[in-house]
Amino acid sequence: MRNIFKLDLNNNNTTLVQQLVTAFTKAIQEKKWHMETKLPSVRQCAKLYNVSTFTITEAYNRLAAEGLIYAKDRSGYFVSSLNRKPEINDTEPALIDLPIDDYWLLTNIFDQTNKNTHFSCGWLPADWYPQEAIQKTLREVSKQDLGESGYGEPYGYYPLRKQLCQHLTDYMINVATNNILITQGASSALDIISSTFLRAGDAVLVDDPGYCNFLSSLRYKRMKLIGVPWSSQGPDIKKMEELIKQEKPRFYFTNPWLQNPTGASLSLDNAYKLLRLMEKYNIKIVEDNVSGDLMPQNSITLVSMAGLDQVIHIRSFCKTLQPNLRVGYIIANQSVLEQLVHYKMMTSLTSSELSERVVLSILRTGHYHKHIEKLRKKLAKAHIISANLLTSLGWELFTQPDTGYYLYARPKNSNIDSEKLTEQAKSRGIVLAHGRLFSPIHQSNSWVRFNVVYTMLGQNILKSFLSSLNK
Repeated sequence: MRNIFKLDLNNNNTTLVQQLVTAFTKAIQEKKWHMETKLPSVRQCAKLYNVSTFTITEAYNRLAAEGLIYAKDRSGYFVSSLNRKPEINDTEPALIDLPIDDYWLLTNIFDQTNKNTHFSCGWLPADWYPQEAIQKTLREVSKQDLGESGYGEPYGYYPLRKQLCQHLTDYMINVATNNILITQGASSALDIISSTFLRAGDAVLVDDPGYCNFLSSLRYKRMKLIGVPWSSQGPDIKKMEELIKQEKPRFYFTNPWLQNPTGASLSLDNAYKLLRLMEKYNIKIVEDNVSGDLMPQNSITLVSMAGLDQVIHIRSFCKTLQPNLRVGYIIANQSVLEQLVHYKMMTSLTSSELSERVVLSILRTGHYHKHIEKLRKKLAKAHIISANLLTSLGWELFTQPDTGYYLYARPKNSNIDSEKLTEQAKSRGIVLAHGRLFSPIHQSNSWVRFNVVYTMLGQNILKSFLSSLNK
């Protein structure tokens, strides 16, 4: 079978797997490949297109899932005799027409039909993750004995927790396995902690602006959100003490490093002031460090400065390795974890041991460390390009980090309302997140969150839209 098309190796918007699936699907639907035609073997096809066997295997698996091809034992892959040409709809899919609030953002941000215009989303393009390593590891792990119960361990897979103890030393965090609880991502960790220790009506300190999904979760639980104003150096310590005296909270939930949505990180001076203030008023800090692995090694954290008696620390692999693996973890003292694991088991029994084994394998091989180094460099480039684009269009940056996912920006010397801007963007199939979504009290403002990678990749689309606002 001859080479039917040429792969575009420089296409950052479409993965090699998707290019192959699209081309093979077209060949089948246009009858270039007839029913019951035998396809090249995985090795032959990999050689034909000069790609890895993992890429071809994934493409064949997707075609089989669509019913376009099927596999015969020891005979290879064949074009199915049952495939039908799907109905073609040339109309451009529209974003779901709901008020632009937290629910709208969640609903549309995961809509894959408009993924190239998701300029405010919270993840990376698929080919920015180590897909081949994950696919290879999944195949290897699937052959392992997953235990008698199949549910996994309440605290999470022990070998992974042991490996994490070693991994954390790179960030000056020294803990034992009984200080780690594996969760289904950082969002799950935040839910477990808030549900365990807080009740309806409790006052809780949060960042302002802060992580919109978690703020929505606290509102749903009827907590009293006390927003602490943030600057490029972190929280306003003076204002925070005033709020503490008024509201008497017991917890401060903060995302102090590469903060969502601002991208800012706590300064060392502010970190010391914050810890002294929390100790003075006996307030427990929940340090959401979901993007911690994107920080340089030996970066400070609140938990490394103050220890587990004062800080509950959260980390995750969702921002670096693969979001749908859903592996995060909580670091806390043993008495705290004993309470948290109880809630985890009541609501989800255990976390996915299959995903935990995949993460363990990738950590052990050293591939993760190499991937992170490359990812930091790529994000640094995306930050420069995105920051230059926004400032050239007359936008002011909250701060300018060199890693992480986000830039927070607003039109400079302009009366443009970010909510109206988001409405205009929605009408053009563009997803933007305005600043009110990140306000603990839903206060309107002119800020917008930008994902630096999608902003870089879609800069022509975004530039055209933002430029039109000034006309």
